[in-house]
Amino acid sequence: MQGFDPITRQFILNENTPFIITESYAKIRTNLSAALDNCTYKSIVITSQNRDEGKTTTAINIALTFSRLDKRVLLIDADLRRSGVHDMLRLKNRFGLSTVLTGETDVYSGISVDVRKNFHVMPAGPGTSNPSDLLGSAETERLVRLLYDYYDYIIIDTPPLCIANDSLLFGGYTGGTALVLRENKTTHAELQAALSTISLSKAKFFGVIKTYCAVKYDKQSDYKSSIEENADLPGDREGERAYDDM
Repeated sequence: MQGFDPITRQFILNENTPFIITESYAKIRTNLSAALDNCTYKSIVITSQNRDEGKTTTAINIALTFSRLDKRVLLIDADLRRSGVHDMLRLKNRFGLSTVLTGETDVYSGISVDVRKNFHVMPAGPGTSNPSDLLGSAETERLVRLLYDYYDYIIIDTPPLCIANDSLLFGGYTGGTALVLRENKTTHAELQAALSTISLSKAKFFGVIKTYCAVKYDKQSDYKSSIEENADLPGDREGERAYDDM
């Protein structure tokens, strides 16, 4: 898949991730955990209004952050139009969500297990000509409900709302939706359009996660981070500070 180079991949959480980034995602996890407390389904649908707002990286990192709680977590790539999870995590995409839903493979063949500890991934699988029909089918609901028996949390990456409203198709059997927006790119009008669309879903709206934020460093603070002051990292900077407005 084009568009995801090594610079982008470096913003996937790992042992070398700067403290300020790790803590930002931990804060997001805390807020999402609280939002899920009263939900029947421990699952989160991730979407954005536009492309290139950091949606997929955010979905991966949220899933990884939950897995650090020693919980079994599954990340599903439900962006059947422009899948990217497999490329960012360097996974094979021969089998995945599309092949499971069409009956070409069983569920187990569609999941990459132990990508990291407690972190499993269901890639999108090969492209399909009817993604909305497939995701809106009864088979998709049956699949997700089945997976609740095996995972503590399920994170679902879906297409941007400007492309399709596929994220709404999961509303009846997921916990809620989180919207990713990019600082200094997403306009107020686009945000309003996204919120209006999400309001049509049967699921709860958990809030907004802002990406590509500038790092603010307080020299007077007693708290130190491992990130260099005012560091201008190249490429995809969404991981510098994932700030949540939830």
